[in-house]
Amino acid sequence: MPTCTKCSHDIQPDSKFCPLCGQNQKKAVRKRREIKRENGTGSVYKRDDLKRRPWVAATPAKDNLPAQIIGRYATAQEAKDALDDYRRNPTTKLNITLTELFAEWKEIAYRNISKQTQDNYNACWQKLTTIYDIKFRELRTGQMQKIIDYYAHERPKLSSKGEPLYSIDDKPIISPPMSDSTLQKIKALLTQLFDYAAENDIVTKNYASFLVLRKTVKIKKNCFTELELQKIEKAIGTTPWADTIFMMCYTGFRISEFLELTPFSYNADHNTLTGGKKTEAGTDRLVPVHPKIESLLTAWLALTGETIICDENGKPMTADHFRKQCYYPALETIGVRKLSPHATRHTFATRLAAAGARTEDIQALAGHEDYEMTANTYIHQDEKALRAAILKLM
Repeated sequence: MPTCTKCSHDIQPDSKFCPLCGQNQKKAVRKRREIKRENGTGSVYKRDDLKRRPWVAATPAKDNLPAQIIGRYATAQEAKDALDDYRRNPTTKLNITLTELFAEWKEIAYRNISKQTQDNYNACWQKLTTIYDIKFRELRTGQMQKIIDYYAHERPKLSSKGEPLYSIDDKPIISPPMSDSTLQKIKALLTQLFDYAAENDIVTKNYASFLVLRKTVKIKKNCFTELELQKIEKAIGTTPWADTIFMMCYTGFRISEFLELTPFSYNADHNTLTGGKKTEAGTDRLVPVHPKIESLLTAWLALTGETIICDENGKPMTADHFRKQCYYPALETIGVRKLSPHATRHTFATRLAAAGARTEDIQALAGHEDYEMTANTYIHQDEKALRAAILKLM
């Protein structure tokens, strides 16, 4: 008596469907065609029920463990190449997904990076939802490039359920393109995941390295002019937070570094501040306190807060809170351009250069690994300074 091609249940010779599982016997999957290989080297065979990628590569059954599917491919040669690649680089994590790999990777990677960097990676990870469940060995540049290209352009804003959001007048809300730096971080995360996978013999090629980002247009960054700095100084005492902006222009600390300074960061005997992070050269760097900000610093220290710059309860402030609630409102009140807090750092380096400070001293105060970074990014010479330089020619 014939049996069902799917469940092997006995069926009548003239039955079109299996009475137990309902399998259509006319559309039964034909026996797979297998390419003979040496025993113990795995197998490559064709599945007639798979249209796009019918060729399958499978590992050999070994030590009472069943064979594992390496992948499905468009041609027999691709399947054979995949099997040969597996034989050269065998792994126990053959079918690990992107999600599983990320969990493994971050357990190690997050041990030696800052909380801010971890948050950046986590934010980038949220953008990869469409490829979470793909087997990492099957992940290719094209799949990742689609994500990069999607976020590089304007797109409808979606709800948490993935549905388009609309404004009051029933127009779709459009999200602007992601910044170049964010797209670079997504690529950096994927690159690190591929590096980790290569270290564990899961892949042999870093497909993330082939991702193409849009051409970056370098935007010239600004610093406060001397006139603007004078307006900020004049506003001290009448405009809240004008003093902190002025202090940042005379210390060169990044906003997060500035807000993390504690009373222990100040050495009264030497009149210096010690702080900074991000790079080896920028960590715990020494910055002498300029006479113009001594009294301002003393006033903040007198508040005996947990950090030198603190809220009304003596508690530290986040960079986001300081930026939105203190820094930008103060600039608006003073009537000065709305430059980012990082502009105070550019102002610091530019004014040091204009005053004739030595290159190595500017580099040390800014906390840079080399002077080229300081000169190319942080020092902005205006027309007056350039004219003075030309007039020095004899």
